[in-house]
Amino acid sequence: MKQFLAALLFLLPLFSHVLSAQSVSELEARLRRANSKSDKLTLNYQLAEKLLPTSPAKAAEYAQNANQIAVEVGDKRKETDAANLSADAMYRARNFKEAATRYNRAWNTARNYGFREVALNASEKLQDIALKQNDFKEALKWSRETISYLKETGGGGRSGGESQRKIENQLALIDAENRALKAQLAQLSGQNQNIATTYEEQLRQVEEKTKEQLNQQEAKISGLSQEKQSIDSSYRYATRKLEYLSKEQMIDSVVLAQQEREIQTQKTLIAEKELEKEKSDSLRNLLALVLVFMGVIAVLFYARYRAKRKTANELQQKNKLVEAEQQRSNTLLLNILPPAIAEELKARNKVAARKYDQATVMFIDFKGFTHVAEQLSPEMLVEELDFCFSNFDRIIGQYRIEKIKTIGDAYMCASGLSDMNASPSDIVKAALEIQDFMLALKAERLNRGMPYFEARVGIHVGPVVAGVVGAKKFAYDIWGDTVNIAARMEEACEPGHVNVSEAAHWLAKYEFEWQYRGKVAAKNKGMMDMYYVTSVKQF
Repeated sequence: MKQFLAALLFLLPLFSHVLSAQSVSELEARLRRANSKSDKLTLNYQLAEKLLPTSPAKAAEYAQNANQIAVEVGDKRKETDAANLSADAMYRARNFKEAATRYNRAWNTARNYGFREVALNASEKLQDIALKQNDFKEALKWSRETISYLKETGGGGRSGGESQRKIENQLALIDAENRALKAQLAQLSGQNQNIATTYEEQLRQVEEKTKEQLNQQEAKISGLSQEKQSIDSSYRYATRKLEYLSKEQMIDSVVLAQQEREIQTQKTLIAEKELEKEKSDSLRNLLALVLVFMGVIAVLFYARYRAKRKTANELQQKNKLVEAEQQRSNTLLLNILPPAIAEELKARNKVAARKYDQATVMFIDFKGFTHVAEQLSPEMLVEELDFCFSNFDRIIGQYRIEKIKTIGDAYMCASGLSDMNASPSDIVKAALEIQDFMLALKAERLNRGMPYFEARVGIHVGPVVAGVVGAKKFAYDIWGDTVNIAARMEEACEPGHVNVSEAAHWLAKYEFEWQYRGKVAAKNKGMMDMYYVTSVKQF
């Protein structure tokens, strides 16, 4: 019995692991079959919870997928929980740097939508990560953030954005030049390879043939030299012999004639050998001349090859410059226009106007701008405006809001255009963050004894028409009575507040705390119901 219990205790973890694996496999199979975003959200979240103890890295991936789907379907609770679960997984995987980034995201999201337990968990984990990394200053910061959050009723994070820049309308010319340079570079590269191959083959054949002929001629010359020496020796011997013979001793004339014929024959042979030697010398000189000629040709071919290669390299460098300029042009164009509008402009060189039935428009203006501007130098005024507008860009970038334009000290943006966020709640949150930023900036400027700006914000929801105007320094803009009413909301607002129309209040009334102002006179619009947003509602 004891042995059976011991075996059961030993096998129990194995059975548990098998059941868990089957459960994960079943969830993954259901995820692959899921069609709706709601089912995919739930299954991704369940897989992340299931894998968290055993495989935190994979759990982080599923939690991140759940977070993205929650953002798409607008499920704020699941968006916050999935962000926190993703951070917990990276924390368990001991990837503290990525865990800190995701806890920051969970902290900001939880504060924005009032999920107190998630926000506190994120701040405590961020403090713990700072302590593990011996960053006591960061740990102290999160300790204070936790205490401050327990005392406050709302808040939110900020994320980065980008400043607007301008671009010249050169895209069609750059694309054409790019294609021409690429085609020319490919042609030159092919020619260079053929020239180099032909040159090397011809030079090798000439060198082999020349060496073979030179070896043959050297052998012939060596043999002729030996034969010439032998004939010269015989000739000298016969000459000396004839000198010592007297005519009286040469009785037999036949013998004398025969000796003379032999001498003549020897002379003829010597002349023939000398002629062959001269021919060999001429052939060797000719071969040397051919080698010199081939060397000159080789040098010319090599020089041409180097010139072609240099030209190809220059074309390649120009091609890289053109591609870099094209990339820079595309980046600048996306800073001016929404992605869909930019693609249409590049494809058709013009953009058709579009109507959006429900867009949220926000105007921001500075009270007493002329009075403050008189106290600053032109450089300081421009620097102050740039600082404020850059931070506005940073804040609205978090909520996928499209910046439209700035006019003097006025700032206009909108959501619900193209693929941007259509929820008026997010633009109201951005407005609250902008007022928080301006209040902090005001306190800092007062401490330094400097003039400061106070902002007024107006928001309205309704139909607008959007399009691109101009042929050269073109601009993306929106028109309609919605834009005018948003401007009237801003004009009727007091500094430091966010003034919202009745239409915007109706769509976001359950997410914020409001102060009804009653009917307020608006220029050219008569009496209109207006509301101040005081804070994000806590759930």
